[in-house]
Amino acid sequence: MIHSRTLAQTALTLLEKPDAEKHIDAFLKYLQINNLSGILPQVIAHIERLESTTSKNETLHIYSKYELSEKEVNDIQSATGAQDAQVEQHIDDSLLGGFSATYKGHIYDGSLKSQVIRLKTMLTR
Repeated sequence: MIHSRTLAQTALTLLEKPDAEKHIDAFLKYLQINNLSGILPQVIAHIERLESTTSKNETLHIYSKYELSEKEVNDIQSATGAQDAQVEQHIDDSLLGGFSATYKGHIYDGSLKSQVIRLKTMLTR
């Protein structure tokens, strides 16, 4: 049995190919021939979820106490390997200083609190 999630992933893969419109037309014809048109709403829902997840993971989210300068943002992008990523800055009043960032499921903690804890650990060894 073919699952709607598999069909959604297939459709997204076809969209990345040259002549995507031709491939999508063939994909829709396949659904019709195999009497799978009824699960098209679930396929669309999966595509929306997959696109949303991909977009969130590929955005660099930076959390800091204050608005960062363009140079600071560029430095964080370089440090995280997110030079070409879309950047979203968030103000987080709970941070004392420094920053925290997330990109592609990784957390980069450059907060002042984290740095003080690391220093304390190093000094008490």
